Amino acid sequence: MNRQRGHLLIEIIVVMAIIAVLAGVLYGTNSVFSKGGAKARKDGKGGSALSLTRLKAEDTVCMSNIKQVRMALQVAATNADDTFPPTLEETRLGKDFYACPMGHEAYTYDPKTGTVTCPHPGHEKY
Repeated sequence: MNRQRGHLLIEIIVVMAIIAVLAGVLYGTNSVFSKGGAKARKDGKGGSALSLTRLKAEDTVCMSNIKQVRMALQVAATNADDTFPPTLEETRLGKDFYACPMGHEAYTYDPKTGTVTCPHPGHEKY
């Protein structure tokens, strides 16, 4: 009745290999499970699965900011004399709404047409 004490070396190596594979999937750019590494972004940012997730969240914030600015411009145009304000700051949304959270570039605004776009690469579609 010999009882085994501790773990075998093989068990420890297997656990370490599993941890290494999981770390590679989360932090690595060319992991075993990703097809050719991380998706290429137009702005050149990203690389790991975690950073791509964070960047996707910032893309969503940019899209939401532009939507809020456009709605504020529509409200400003309907309340006044049906013209858009000369600057975005007149919508009084706050500083965070007038620039892209990714590259901190100011949104481009045409007061004649009321169009707002983001100059950050990859955000042209917003």
